[in-house]
Amino acid sequence: MASHFARWTLVQTKAQVHRLPLQLVEHSASLAERRRRRYLAARTLLAELMLRVYGIPQLPDIRLAEGGRPCFSDPGLPDFSISYAGNVVGVLLAEEGCRAGLDMEIVRAHSRQTLEQYLHSFSSGEKAWINAQNDPSEACTQIWTLRQSILKMTGEGNGGFDALRLHPASGRLRSSTLADIQAICDVEALMVWSCALSPGTDRLQLWEYDDTEGWNSLQSINVYSLNMGPRALRLTSLPAEKQHYYS
Repeated sequence: MASHFARWTLVQTKAQVHRLPLQLVEHSASLAERRRRRYLAARTLLAELMLRVYGIPQLPDIRLAEGGRPCFSDPGLPDFSISYAGNVVGVLLAEEGCRAGLDMEIVRAHSRQTLEQYLHSFSSGEKAWINAQNDPSEACTQIWTLRQSILKMTGEGNGGFDALRLHPASGRLRSSTLADIQAICDVEALMVWSCALSPGTDRLQLWEYDDTEGWNSLQSINVYSLNMGPRALRLTSLPAEKQHYYS
């Protein structure tokens, strides 16, 4: 069974909330308008994905885990992660028993000053890889997106920034929180996305959702493929015996 990455480009129409619990919709009324719209859209997208993959007609109850990470209250249900980029909302639904972390960033949306701040916080290996790319600004955004997806998966947020090291030149990563992680990141025309997953996942299904047209299957990615695209990166955890060498 695959993990699923779905995204939805929002327009001015209101999200249909018939698959959401009434309590969740009522809670959203206290949010500012823009945040409320994205909050409902993300959970609507998750509900539609749960219906498509598992046949569950209404979004199950959601709670906040330690660190504020949303998850299903029922531990038997799959893990998920939510992200926003501009007017796009995304959801990553993991295989059963696996974990998920999703991040999306708009290409060239960050100022030069912001990218320099990102670069300052990266490791020497990450900086070396960025500077070797044809477009260092794009590469900087790609590394940031990869990091954010993994930190969402571990539940640490930016508090765990120093516990994570990426080695993109060798396709490896090291996290002191989780021993086994794999992350897939790709650069599209307008957006960079990264999905962090447990190693057991061997296929990632990409979907696009439209509230009038429904589902459109974009791509099925073989996670172990040697060639996923010219701007795609796949990073996996270092073997335990090499963790100290790269620390």
